[in-house]
Amino acid sequence: MSKRLLLFCSSLLVLTASAGVDRLTGLFVSSHEQGLIFPRNVTRHFQTPEFSFTTTTNALGFRDREFSQSKTVRTRIVALGDSFTYGWGVEAEESWPKALEQRLRSSGLDVEVANLGKPGASPRNYADIAEKGISLLHPDVVIVGVLQGDDLAQMDSPPPPASRLGSPPNVRTRHERLRRIAGWLYPHFLSMIDERSSAPVLSDEWKQEAQVFMSAFSAAERARLDQLDRRVKSAFLGGELNPSLIYLSLESPDYFLQSMDLRTASTKLQISQMSEQLLRIKAAADRINAKIIVVSVPYGIYVSRASYENRERIGFAVVPEMLTTTSEDDAIRNASQLAGVDFYEFTGQFRHASLQQQFFYELDGHFNCAGHAFFADNLAPLIKDSLNTGGPR
Repeated sequence: MSKRLLLFCSSLLVLTASAGVDRLTGLFVSSHEQGLIFPRNVTRHFQTPEFSFTTTTNALGFRDREFSQSKTVRTRIVALGDSFTYGWGVEAEESWPKALEQRLRSSGLDVEVANLGKPGASPRNYADIAEKGISLLHPDVVIVGVLQGDDLAQMDSPPPPASRLGSPPNVRTRHERLRRIAGWLYPHFLSMIDERSSAPVLSDEWKQEAQVFMSAFSAAERARLDQLDRRVKSAFLGGELNPSLIYLSLESPDYFLQSMDLRTASTKLQISQMSEQLLRIKAAADRINAKIIVVSVPYGIYVSRASYENRERIGFAVVPEMLTTTSEDDAIRNASQLAGVDFYEFTGQFRHASLQQQFFYELDGHFNCAGHAFFADNLAPLIKDSLNTGGPR
C-alpha cells in the first residue's frame, strides 16, 4: 500500500471514528429545540463596557415570560421589530414592549404584550415571524416597530443570513460552507461550540471578528479606520464594540444618508418593497381580525445631537439636515399607506426630549433604559385610545 493511500485510509478512519463519537455525544448532550424565533428555554448573559443584561427565551422561543397559546387576558398584543424592540442592552422587562404592557395595565386595561423582536431582523423577517406568530398567539393587536433609516436600507435585496452581525461577504461565504460541512459531520459538537459562542462577555468573540474584518478591509477602508476617533478604533480592536457596526461604517459610510431623498428611484423601490412586507403582516392579521399598527422607532442619528455626533465618530457620514428631516418617517408612512395600515411616529417628541436626556447608548447606539421607557410613554396613550374606542377587543 502506497504512503498516499495509507494516509488517505488513516484520515478516513479518524474522520469516521470522530463522527461516530459525535453521534454518541448526542445521546448525552441535550440541544435546545428551535422555537418561533430562538431556541426554546435558553438563558444567556451579555456584557460590554456600556451595558450588561441577561436574556431568556420561553418555551415558545421568544424573549419574554411564558405565554400560553390561548389568551388569558382580554387583549393580547404582539410587538414585531429588530434589536430595538427585542431590547438589546437592557433587561427584558425594560424593553419597550414590556414597558408598554406595564403602562397599559397600570391604566386599568386587561392586556398583555408579547415581545417578538429579533436582533438583526429586517421587515422581511418581521413578516416571516408574523406569519408564524400571529397564528400561534392569536393577538388582537399587532405593533410593527420599523427602525428609521436602517429598515428601509435593508429593502434593496434580501440580506444573507446574519448580514449585519456576521462576517464580510467574501469571508462569510467560506465560513458558511465550512459550517455546512461541519454540521453534517459534527452536529452535536457544533451545538456545544455554539453554546460556548454565547459567552457571558462578548469581548473575546468581537475581538476575533474584528480581526476577520481587518483581513477583509480594502486599503481605502483601512485608511478610513485609521482616521476614526481613537476611542472608537480602540473599542473595535479590543472587542468592546460590535465590529459589524465599524465594518458597515467603513464599507458604506453614507448608509444613513441614502434614504433621505424620497424622490430617487432606489428609495421609491425600497418603500414599495417595505409595503409588500407590511402587506404580508396585514394579511396574517386579517385572517384573525387583528388590528395592525406601524410605529416609527427613532434612530439616534436622526433625533439626538449627541447620538448624531457619536455616529460620526464611528465613521458614518452625517449632514445637519438629519436632525430636522421628516423623510425617514415619511418613507415608513408611505409604505404603510400603500399597505393600508395605520402609522404613527414620535420623532418630534424624541428630538425635544433629547435636548435634556440621553436615550441611546453612546457607541452601541441602541435605546438605553430611558429610550425604551420614553418610547413606551408615547405609545401607551395611542394604544389605550385605540382599545377604548372599540377597535381591537
